[in-house]
Amino acid sequence: MVEFNRVTNCKICQKIGSSIYKRKYTDENIVFFLKEYYGIKKYEIIKNRIENFDFNLIKCNSCKFIWQEYSPIKKLSSDLYDSVIDNKKSLEKSELKFKNNKNKYNKEINLITKQFKNIKINILDFGAGWGHWLNSGEKTTYSPYAFELSNMRKEYLLKLGINVIDDKQIKNYYNFFHYIRLDQVLEHLDNLQDSLKLIKKLAKKECIFYLSVPEGNQIFENESKIKIEKGPIQPLEHLNCFSRNSLKKLLFQEGFLNITFLEIISMHFKSLLRGKISLFLFLKDIGECFFSTSIKFKLKS
Repeated sequence: MVEFNRVTNCKICQKIGSSIYKRKYTDENIVFFLKEYYGIKKYEIIKNRIENFDFNLIKCNSCKFIWQEYSPIKKLSSDLYDSVIDNKKSLEKSELKFKNNKNKYNKEINLITKQFKNIKINILDFGAGWGHWLNSGEKTTYSPYAFELSNMRKEYLLKLGINVIDDKQIKNYYNFFHYIRLDQVLEHLDNLQDSLKLIKKLAKKECIFYLSVPEGNQIFENESKIKIEKGPIQPLEHLNCFSRNSLKKLLFQEGFLNITFLEIISMHFKSLLRGKISLFLFLKDIGECFFSTSIKFKLKS
């Protein structure tokens, strides 16, 4: 059975990259991590399916981008997220994060809705997980939509009253969304270009697009910092490791521009005119959009 796709060329510029770290999935450090992270019993579900493959990290110096040579195919990924990952613990972690951040999430959604005057907007969380961010705002000002692959998470999202879109319905939502969020999602996806082309079709012309991925700059600066742990190059799950430069390059190629400093000021000024302004969110936007791998984008004119 074929369990992995092999990707040898850079997913951004298509140039051939160079291997910077290579181990078998039977390597003791990798086995230890997978057992610790998923649990010994859950690890046994995938053990025989991965043991003949390498965990090979390839780097493109031109793009400052790193990817895993072997990407799990859809069946293996589905099994990983629905059967191997402890969904009970995952949900509990998401609920705790929601409890601690509910007020912040509510302010984030309020800021978004105030960019669009006197209309109820459509917000899409692409890869919504358990949907707690999407469920944090005042629903009279927006309609929440989720695109999610995990069947267990889909069921939970529906119970929250969130509209769940599946592959068969997706064409019905072209040119529909005012705000699209990909938070800690793009690092998991095999085909980056196809995903971003889809996002572009779903977005309205004035759409704000928020994209956040794990920060990989330390690894680009010093490859000796590569460790088998939860983080930017996590085996099986984090297929792509981005620098800020590679993220912006990819998005520019696919028809997006990052929000400018003046546009951020304008966004928060609108929020001030239509209610309260949050200094925390303003500083967060500045810090993220200009110094991190969490960036707000817009479609090219």
